[in-house]
Amino acid sequence: MNIKAIGAYSATQPLEPMDITRREPGPHDVKIEIAYCGVCHSDIHQVRSEWAGTVYPCVPGHELWGVW
Repeated sequence: MNIKAIGAYSATQPLEPMDITRREPGPHDVKIEIAYCGVCHSDIHQVRSEWAGTVYPCVPGHELWGVW
């Protein structure tokens, strides 16, 4: 499954549109169509790798609004 996202490929690159390939939902997953996503201060720290453990590409945001 391909999704469109806004993220960064490294800590020094700006956020940009990207396509990401994800696995298909399994029998115990819920597929949600995300309409909006809030990006807060902590998300920016994570995408800039100012906190340990950032994996790239990194798509910031953890406050989601959508429908399932």
